[in-house]
Amino acid sequence: METTLNRSSQVYNSDLGEFISEKHAHLAQVLQDYKPTLSLVYIPKKDRGALDTKPWAILDSPANMPPHIIRYLTDTEMEDPAAVLAWIFEGDLTKHRPDDVFAKLEAKRAAEELLNLKKREDELADQLDLIEFAARTNKNTWKHNGRTYRS
Repeated sequence: METTLNRSSQVYNSDLGEFISEKHAHLAQVLQDYKPTLSLVYIPKKDRGALDTKPWAILDSPANMPPHIIRYLTDTEMEDPAAVLAWIFEGDLTKHRPDDVFAKLEAKRAAEELLNLKKREDELADQLDLIEFAARTNKNTWKHNGRTYRS
């Protein structure tokens, strides 16, 4: 069974019955933002066999071709999503020449920056939610993430 991770992925995925790393969810979102035909697919732990050493894959689903896997990934490779994204950038020949060394370095930096920006975007959204709550509440004190706030 393959499960597609997309924008609706949360830290805990009840469909899979397991936790999904935020790094993996961010990578899935960045892949979709970069090229809408790309998606990150995953074989849940409960559905894996003994031979499933690469449970992650990047799926390309272009409109004019059948969907196909462009790369299988191990759990170890998924620990560095910036490297995975850099691999995608390096292989996109519409963006650069294949022998351009500087483009490879730039792709790695851009991948890291995109992942950091996605993480910062999520943090800012959380902060905005807290500010909106503080503006609406009529309580003088409240707790959030172990901190006590006073208005």
